[in-house]
Amino acid sequence: MPDNRSCCLFDPSLWLLLGIAASWVGVAQLARAAEKLNVSAQPTSIVHLMTWANATAWICLAAPHAIRRSQEAKSENHKIVHIFSTDVFQFRHAFQFVLIAFVTNYAYIGALHYIAASLNTAIFCTSPVFTLFFSSIWLSPSSEGYALSARSFCRSCCSCQGLAVYLSILGVYCIAEPWRGSSAHANFLSRMTGVALSLVAAVGTATYQVFFKATFGDRMRADEVGLFLAYMGTLIFVICGTLLAGAVWSGVYPLQLHLVPWGLVLSTSISSAVFNFLIKFGLSRDTPVAVSLATQIGIPMNLMVDVLVVQARIDAFQAFGAMMMLVAFSLQRGPPCVTDEKEDYKSISTGGPAEVLIKSSASTDIAVERASRETTAA
Repeated sequence: MPDNRSCCLFDPSLWLLLGIAASWVGVAQLARAAEKLNVSAQPTSIVHLMTWANATAWICLAAPHAIRRSQEAKSENHKIVHIFSTDVFQFRHAFQFVLIAFVTNYAYIGALHYIAASLNTAIFCTSPVFTLFFSSIWLSPSSEGYALSARSFCRSCCSCQGLAVYLSILGVYCIAEPWRGSSAHANFLSRMTGVALSLVAAVGTATYQVFFKATFGDRMRADEVGLFLAYMGTLIFVICGTLLAGAVWSGVYPLQLHLVPWGLVLSTSISSAVFNFLIKFGLSRDTPVAVSLATQIGIPMNLMVDVLVVQARIDAFQAFGAMMMLVAFSLQRGPPCVTDEKEDYKSISTGGPAEVLIKSSASTDIAVERASRETTAA
């Protein structure tokens, strides 16, 4: 009988998900420190600059793929094309995901102009529900239509995975405490606009994660994930960089570059590159719901960092919310080890959809071959 505790410690997927949460904490803390230091020096925010800088850092992630492919290249005439290409995806895929990410990020930022940050966080945390729903539709191994997908979604809502999603949302609500936010100054239309933008951000995040899994499945290697992010980073570097440079030069974005805390901006960019790489690699190795919950586990981790570093005060609701999110993450991971009799069930319940399809197809082929042999022998 395997030792569950030892298996948990050496479970690569567990450490991958914890790495996603930890890197997200690094991005949030460093970005907040950079913005705070910048505001003390000049009134103009550096959010747009950091968004561009973060994406620019993704270009460096193409290095592992370039090194590997350069060693495999046989012809000098096709070396450059060979180094920065792969059979798994094309450049148009990067453009599609950049568009989704752009709409999602700016919907979230735009919501902050209409509603309090705590309420925005509480609404955005519903993203795992949409992720669970979209996974049931787009990642269903069956081709029997949406009726079966709806039944699959209902079963998922009543499973441990669904319970993990509910507890995670409850935890975020308790930590964010949206009921404490004051929005008396905002009219009904402004509040509804903020809520709608926050929901767009939540749906966009879920769409991005599930669409990525449905498009690429488990086919991406680690270096190919880096190359994909480099494609996206190149697009953002050119498009957003041009707009940003024009805005700074014309005075529309009155940012004084010599007052920018470039050290913190660079640190944030490195953390962003690590975080986004782990997110994409996690999506190629685990389910979108697991990755979504792993991202949200960064919320109580940020809370603990605030308590330890800046001596922030937390109340009973926030402590309860942190406990609920830890329980939700534990439920999502499930038993780290199973016996041989349950190995098939594990592959279906915790493996990726592509893995389920491959194993189901292989089992069907074996059964057909066995039946034909028996008929021939008879």
